[in-house]
Amino acid sequence: MSTENEKFLAVSVTKIMAEDVPIVSLGENVKGAAALMEKKDYGCLIVIDEDIAVGMVTESDIVLKVTAEAVDPTKVLVQDIMSSPLISVTASASVKDAAEEMSTFNVRKLVVTDDSGRLVGLVTSIDLAKWLASQENYSDVTLNALAKLGPLKDSPYV
Repeated sequence: MSTENEKFLAVSVTKIMAEDVPIVSLGENVKGAAALMEKKDYGCLIVIDEDIAVGMVTESDIVLKVTAEAVDPTKVLVQDIMSSPLISVTASASVKDAAEEMSTFNVRKLVVTDDSGRLVGLVTSIDLAKWLASQENYSDVTLNALAKLGPLKDSPYV
């Protein structure tokens, strides 16, 4: 890896994370969660229990665990289909640390927490690709494609 790329990856994850994190209560039903995702154009919601992030529910969770099984989404709670435990990094982590966690755990989204475990942000593989593409002045077409730059939907939660 070049020294220049190492410099890009040493930056704090807080520089590229989304701070406006979509949350849902542990006891919300799947229909309510899906409605919030649709209304706000989110691809996932962080599941909260008394201000602590305890899981994540994604569009895939809803499709595979509710819709494909023909289950009534008003009768299923997000706690029943969420992914848990959360894979996370602290706000002091670097972009490289976040990328390594995503690779190690084969995930595309990481919760970012403060030192006490409180939710402070969300970082996605698309955020990583956007950051790297911007550092390369958008000259790398592969990074641009991975970052979904251009006319595609530009949401940090997809």
